[in-house]
Amino acid sequence: MKLYCLSGLGVDRRAFQNINAEGVELIHIDWIDPLPAETLQNYAKRLFSKVQPEDGYNIIGVSFGGMIATEFSKIKKPNKLFLVSTINNRSQLNLLFKIGSALRLHKLIPSSMARKSNFITNFLFSLKDGTDKDLLAEILKDTDPVFLKWAIDAITKWNNKIKPSGIVIHGSKDRILPLKANVQYSITGGGHFMIVNRADEISLIIEKEGV
Repeated sequence: MKLYCLSGLGVDRRAFQNINAEGVELIHIDWIDPLPAETLQNYAKRLFSKVQPEDGYNIIGVSFGGMIATEFSKIKKPNKLFLVSTINNRSQLNLLFKIGSALRLHKLIPSSMARKSNFITNFLFSLKDGTDKDLLAEILKDTDPVFLKWAIDAITKWNNKIKPSGIVIHGSKDRILPLKANVQYSITGGGHFMIVNRADEISLIIEKEGV
């Protein structure tokens, strides 16, 4: 079975490198360049038009990719929607994120700083293993600064209020998007990087849900 994959903010297909669900073919969706001041919803529509998933498609979205997958589901309902380490509507943003959004604090952070791995990023992603730290450093280094700056701003303005019918998988130790209610699968000790370092458990969930 085919499973379309949407990775996190500025992240490429390396996010899914450890996913190995039996009988599942991963179809990676690459990001396209955003238009100036484009909303997350309109960006998702353009990306959907490019991908043109078939009827009864299956999709998994991680972090930022989960928000895009949510918008995809509003355009055409998928057979299976997996939402990993993400939120599916604005009400799920934590208080600090909402305050930062209201004050536009993200505008004050240089994109070059956000693309550097350090003890703060390792803490936020709950990383202790050296291999995971190295991979995150590579991903952040390769992130397009224009895309990163646009995406952060688009997230702060995302006003989706429709809760999709999806399979929510979240880590209990996610420091970037903390665990919320109505989670089908809570991975104990999982952080925001668990699509990589807890991939075996996520793969088993995908298999169990019968994609």
